[in-house]
Amino acid sequence: MRTSISSVLAAVLLPLLLLPVGGRADVGQLPIEELHRQTWTTREGIPHNTINAISQTPDGYLWFATWEGIARFNGHRFRLFERGEETGLPDAGTLSLSVGHDGRLLAAGARGGLSLTDGQNWQPLPSAPTMISHALIDRDGTLWAATQGAGVIRRRKPGDRQAGARTYLPDASATQLLEVDDGLLAATDEGLLAVVDGEGRLLGPVEGLPEAPALSLLEDADGRLLVGTERGLYVANGRPRQFDLLHERFADLAVSALHQDDSGAIWIGTINSGLFRFIQGRIAHLGTDAGLPNNRVLSIYQDPEHSLWVGTNGGLFRLRSAPFVTITRERGLAGNFVRALLPHSDGSLWVGTSEGVSRLEDGRASPVTDDGRPLRLSTLSLEELPGGDVLIGTHSDGMLHWREGDVVARHDRRSGLPSNDIRFLEVDGAGRIWIATASGLARLDDGKLSTFLPEQGLPGDFVIALEEDRQGNLWVGTGFGLARLTEGSDRFEPISLYHLDEAMYVYGVHQDLEAPFLWLATDRGVVRHHIGSGDNELIGRAAGLPVDKIFQVVDDRQGGLWLTSNRGVVRVRREQAIAVAEGRLDRIDFELYTEGDGLISAQANGGAGPAAAWHDERVWVATAAGVASVDPDYLTRYEDTVLPVSIEQFEADGERAPIEERIDLPAGTSRVAIQYAGLGFIMPQRIRYRTRLEGFDEDWVERGNQTVAEFTNLGPGEYVFHVSAAYPYGSWNGSQASVRFDIAPLPWQRSWFWIAITLAAIGLILLFIQWRMRRLAGRAEELRRQVDDKTAELKRQAEDFERQARIDQLTGLANRRAFDEWLAEEFRRSDRAGETLALVVMDLDHFKQVNDDYSHLIGDDVMRRVAGLLRQHIRAGDQAARWGGEEFTLTFRATDRRHAAAISERIRESIAAADFGKLAPELKITASFGVSDSSSAESYESLLRQADQALYRAKAEGRNRVVRHEPGRGE
Repeated sequence: MRTSISSVLAAVLLPLLLLPVGGRADVGQLPIEELHRQTWTTREGIPHNTINAISQTPDGYLWFATWEGIARFNGHRFRLFERGEETGLPDAGTLSLSVGHDGRLLAAGARGGLSLTDGQNWQPLPSAPTMISHALIDRDGTLWAATQGAGVIRRRKPGDRQAGARTYLPDASATQLLEVDDGLLAATDEGLLAVVDGEGRLLGPVEGLPEAPALSLLEDADGRLLVGTERGLYVANGRPRQFDLLHERFADLAVSALHQDDSGAIWIGTINSGLFRFIQGRIAHLGTDAGLPNNRVLSIYQDPEHSLWVGTNGGLFRLRSAPFVTITRERGLAGNFVRALLPHSDGSLWVGTSEGVSRLEDGRASPVTDDGRPLRLSTLSLEELPGGDVLIGTHSDGMLHWREGDVVARHDRRSGLPSNDIRFLEVDGAGRIWIATASGLARLDDGKLSTFLPEQGLPGDFVIALEEDRQGNLWVGTGFGLARLTEGSDRFEPISLYHLDEAMYVYGVHQDLEAPFLWLATDRGVVRHHIGSGDNELIGRAAGLPVDKIFQVVDDRQGGLWLTSNRGVVRVRREQAIAVAEGRLDRIDFELYTEGDGLISAQANGGAGPAAAWHDERVWVATAAGVASVDPDYLTRYEDTVLPVSIEQFEADGERAPIEERIDLPAGTSRVAIQYAGLGFIMPQRIRYRTRLEGFDEDWVERGNQTVAEFTNLGPGEYVFHVSAAYPYGSWNGSQASVRFDIAPLPWQRSWFWIAITLAAIGLILLFIQWRMRRLAGRAEELRRQVDDKTAELKRQAEDFERQARIDQLTGLANRRAFDEWLAEEFRRSDRAGETLALVVMDLDHFKQVNDDYSHLIGDDVMRRVAGLLRQHIRAGDQAARWGGEEFTLTFRATDRRHAAAISERIRESIAAADFGKLAPELKITASFGVSDSSSAESYESLLRQADQALYRAKAEGRNRVVRHEPGRGE
């Protein structure tokens, strides 16, 4: 019988993760160097790098025991459980995790601590007298504890210290327990303890075991018992048990952990020699030199998705098959920087690298040679000739013709090629060889070489892709667009793609396997070109692609298109790509594969090639770190996977609420946030979610990879939240997690409240009407009085506004509008009365310099001082005004220009003598005056013009003076 952990997971968890069989082997069968490796340490959230135990509960969570607590993992985040009130453990140090037959997790460790959890609540158990290395609860409910220095303890009832308590080997230290059909086995420092019908017996040298501590135990799928000791790994078949060394390679190993995976492979963890795999007599080893965090292995576990988890002294380590397998120089490749791929008719794959060419056959790489020596030329392109010969396009040595181990011909610039930089090669249906170079296109036809340049219709001379379609047209990708050469023509038809988001480079041309169109890999995404109509449609970033530059398009014959780029390999569905191109779909779904998916480098190369190919039922990609391949069947394995889902956190208005069968929320709750996780560990970052809130959503809501759903402004009532998860392209047929919650209504959200409010409102309305009627009579009189007061106030305000509109706000003098009106009226009055009206126009000299030198604030103060001086010198009935800027006007009734000039002279002297030192040191102000009177003016306009002309003369004669208008001077 297997351990309780295995039996529970097989019965409960495995049905949730049934994976269809694909064409891809798993961790037990793949070459160990092809397995994808991943490490977690304290940097990624594990509380301690020593992983003492690994387990998985039926809900799908992985659990890890460390010296600083227990970490629960959902594929994205670790949640830590430490000593304290929550767990009831006396110490954070945990050495043992085991799932019982009831699905609960038993944790044990330092200070003899024991605690059970169902994932939500913890139940502490009475502690053992010393540290526990391993503990389990058997099928009868008996608790067994392997301790350090206190033997193996049995308790009939886990919560009772006395009932059925017994200790075996009370002075021994035990490391592991194993429940078997006829009882229990324990690995101890005194040997292997077998407890049958309550009686214990030590197994040792008599049964074939060495005189050494037993450290680890395993019962395999065939019922064989494996015992790891400090001096080797031993196996026993049948009853009574007689042990033999499993393999001579394991004779001197200290075996600390054992596990059998679902392919039958035995995984062997050692004290200081790393990890071993043993299957059908074959041994593979993995140590720190191959990525293992530490050579001390403490725990091993395989989850239902076939990942192998390994706990070491240096962190958590995982091995799994990955979508991509990468072959590098370590496996015989000529170089790691791969530029070209060629599926050969003999079943091999040719790989062109920056350091030569290799042939891949049966997973092994061998060099392509010339005269017995590896061909060490930087290779950009490859093409097969009829008969199996291969053309090799190089970076700087032209094109080579290879046949059966020798280069039999070479073509380069000396023989007429436009360039020695050979980017692509194509043999057309007529047997002609087309040679794409960095400086133009060449054609080799029965030994005759022809060159094609922009003069022959090519959009550019940097040629990087070639493809002959089923109709015999040759399609050419360049750095300036696409070109087509029809059968029988020697002139190309250029096709610009610039209108498609300014696309220019055509890195690859792929003819659709079914429809009459091409898939173009460009620097703005993928373009579908219809061969018949010539229409082009772009599928780029606006349609959802994660990158601009696409180098190659490969059809996987299963409805998928693989797009290579500098940032990884993108897979889209062909039917979706067509729908986007035809405008039936706005955005395309995609999967981006990078380093976490088996690619050593996410940089797929382009600009030469072909740099991707379909070969041996796999998609092959040239990358900056080897040639990578993916089996599309591998991805379909997870399409029907049923992922467990867990609701991890429930928050109401920012406060966490315990997740129970029903959560009651207080009235007024305005925000609910629910965090959830799909418990899949192969592609956790690609898990898709959908949710539905009964009572709010009419249908499921697609959430993408979002793991939190938030709801605001929910009304009172009962709600049920559902969430399900699926891998990419998987169907929504998985398990669901749900939580029910109820939001209590506020008082005003209850029916009785509104009935009471209605009755009270009616009463208040009646009272209000009665009060209102009494109020209206008095209010009418008050309104009449207020109207009269308001009318008077408005009249007063209007007068004030009119007065303010005629006053200069800076000086308090009349403004130009008021002055102009007053001057016109006064001129008419003086004319009727036969009086002389004098007008003075004054301008402050160089006033702009005052503003520039001392600031506008000082200038404003000067203006106010000058205005005050003007008021001192004018008579009652005279008028002073600020006419604009630094100009002022003065009018004097019954005064001729001689007397007005005398008054102006006094004003000039007072201004010149005024002390402005308080405003600015050494500040002096002068003014110029122009004087005229109405005796020689026909209108107030001519009066004003004469005064202004006199002012102009005053300025022209040197400023700071008074000048009178004299008739007859031509002014």
